[in-house]
Amino acid sequence: MVSEGIISIHPPLEGEWKFLRPPGHHPYAFDFVQLGNNKTSSHSEATLRFLVNKISSDKFYCWSKPVYAPIDGTVIRVGNGWQDHEYTNIWKTIQIWYNATYRFRPKEVNGRLDIRPNAGNHVMIQAKEGYIVFLAHIKNLSILVSEGQHVRLGEVIGTVGNSGNSTAPHLHINLFDQMENPYKSKVLPFVFSSYDSLSSEGRWITHTSSVPMVGALVRFHA
Repeated sequence: MVSEGIISIHPPLEGEWKFLRPPGHHPYAFDFVQLGNNKTSSHSEATLRFLVNKISSDKFYCWSKPVYAPIDGTVIRVGNGWQDHEYTNIWKTIQIWYNATYRFRPKEVNGRLDIRPNAGNHVMIQAKEGYIVFLAHIKNLSILVSEGQHVRLGEVIGTVGNSGNSTAPHLHINLFDQMENPYKSKVLPFVFSSYDSLSSEGRWITHTSSVPMVGALVRFHA
């Protein structure tokens, strides 16, 4: 059972990130990407390559950056061994979007739904209060924790990847109320304990116990 009250978690990343909620995501399901020094592009290649060629995953600034446990808790599920997409371009993006929207049907493996084709490599951490933090699209074979393991807030659990139905390297996060019956799981609202956001005037503003505006550039501290 999940206890009542506002759920506050620590950010799962460090440094500057763009805070996103792509179309089709639940209102409390978010993605993170990193931008370069110009704060406009998420990769080091010319944007034209996305349209006429391809951009390797390792050219994205967030590729292989550490992912941290945002709570103290117990790892209840780990999905690993799913290959990352080696590159992205407009055609691959369309294909991945189509598969995620119309073709994904999770299969049962050893009595458990295998969501790796959609979520890629992932970790689920359950807090003592009962809620579950879900971190997805992690880099293949980078996960450092195992099921049943107790993790501490701030512990490195893996690195950012591009696995599953991911159109570019990023980290996905949301909270679930339970996983005994995944088909009946509910996505829970939550807040981040603290972060900074970059204002239109170029100043960093500190926030506590809130969620950034979608599209905001945010900064997380250890």
